[in-house]
Amino acid sequence: MESHSSEKTRGEGVPSTTSTANLGPAVSQDETAEMALCHHIDAQGRRCRMLVMSIEADFCAYHAQRRLQAQRASETAATELLACVSDFTDAASVNRFLGTLIKQVALKRIPRRDGIALAYICQLLLNSLGAIDRKEVLRLEESRLELLSKKNLPARVVWDIPVGPKPAGQQASPRPAESPDHKGRQE
Repeated sequence: MESHSSEKTRGEGVPSTTSTANLGPAVSQDETAEMALCHHIDAQGRRCRMLVMSIEADFCAYHAQRRLQAQRASETAATELLACVSDFTDAASVNRFLGTLIKQVALKRIPRRDGIALAYICQLLLNSLGAIDRKEVLRLEESRLELLSKKNLPARVVWDIPVGPKPAGQQASPRPAESPDHKGRQE
């Protein structure tokens, strides 16, 4: 027996009789098979091997339904979270939101990591409320002073300035004895 070399030769083949000019871009069989498979990747990094529902779809029927259910659940959770809050401009509304958030995380409607992120954002909101209040008080005081300047009234002077604690080495001066003229006058 004689051995043949395993050299591959380029086959020319018989020319086809159909025209290839009117065909679109060439898509290989591998790419076609890849497009027909579900695009879902599980937690272990494996891809689903089910066929897609249609050519335009990315997922098989099972994963498309699961994705739709997850989307509806997240929309429901968001609606419930935001239903109790009209705005986040006061501490009571932020605390209501946090209470609802705790319920949602406990019922596993919101993932724990998302709950932690939302709680942190609420903490930032609560910290900024003090600054907002101070800014509002300052704005009101400026508008009050502006009105007083328009009326040409003298500015309000505070005479009873609070005094801080005295140093440890000094004693408080004794109070003068009260005279009967000032208090407890008997006639």
